[in-house]
Amino acid sequence: MMLTQKFHIDPMSMAYKCLRGLALVGLFIGISLVDGQIKAQQVSSIPGSFVDVGFGTRPVAMGYAFVGLADDENSTYWNPAGLSQAKGFQAGFSQLDHWGLVTYNYAAMTIPSFGQNQSLGIALISSGDDALSELSVHAAYGFRIKFISVGAAVKYRSASFGNNTLSEDTYQVFDPEEIRIGMGQQVTGDAFGIGIDLGMLLHINESIQFGVMARDYRAPMQWSSAAVESSSYSAKGDYAEDLPMEILFGASGRMGDDLVLVADYVPAMDKERTTWVRAGFEKRLAKVLMIRGGTEQGINNLDDDKITVGTGLDIRIQNTIRIKADFTYVMDPIKDSQRFSFSLHF
Repeated sequence: MMLTQKFHIDPMSMAYKCLRGLALVGLFIGISLVDGQIKAQQVSSIPGSFVDVGFGTRPVAMGYAFVGLADDENSTYWNPAGLSQAKGFQAGFSQLDHWGLVTYNYAAMTIPSFGQNQSLGIALISSGDDALSELSVHAAYGFRIKFISVGAAVKYRSASFGNNTLSEDTYQVFDPEEIRIGMGQQVTGDAFGIGIDLGMLLHINESIQFGVMARDYRAPMQWSSAAVESSSYSAKGDYAEDLPMEILFGASGRMGDDLVLVADYVPAMDKERTTWVRAGFEKRLAKVLMIRGGTEQGINNLDDDKITVGTGLDIRIQNTIRIKADFTYVMDPIKDSQRFSFSLHF
């Protein structure tokens, strides 16, 4: 009887809410897509900069599908509207050795603010070495009004490249003049910029919700570069460009208290990019044990599809503190990877 009352929905009221919510989502998407057609012409000439390798062990374990769920500290990165669902203080940290080439450090936290159904979020991403190092700092806010949650994140980005030391002993196969010329042509420089993310969640009922995220709705970057021997050689110098915008759509559904299903759709914004379809699940097997799985499929002719599996511990201490430890294994055509994370909720 209690369940019937809890999930009872007035069909006319629900239809009105859905139409109104979808109209808002449509307006949000329309503005983003029109603007994206302009920004798609300004794609960065440094495709390796600020790459989205998927951050947060839990979202990655569910096939990188989190836009329509976004209910923990990872919301700052995946959909800032989800900060309206984060309860209390949450803090997490993870590290990824991506393909054995680049190490990424990721930390995120939520801070309750001003009342219920709203939170502040902070995320930090650092990666690389002296050859190329990058830093992103995200500050976000999300809140809910009735059946709509909205959120925004402002990101500060910085990069530094070409600071690795070259040694003549490394290039003994070349003659001294060739070594001098090559080392003089080494390019060094840095960059900085500001990015803006926008997110929205439509809460159909207590079990189903839809999300949309405009990642890098605005993302201007200012680059500066110079050759080591600037008197003899030249680099591109100072220039500005925008990182390309992404639009992500997501949905999630809860099957009781123990199972969550998620799916994301990421359309290509230009012909040089890939459309992605993502899906996954999270299942609670016992009070403290979680299992997760998912897949990311590219709509192209490339062998770039991924399968993800993961598990986690969710330990409660006197119903006020939660300690979480998560593990994810990503099966990637290029190279498999593993991720660990620890988080604290209170």
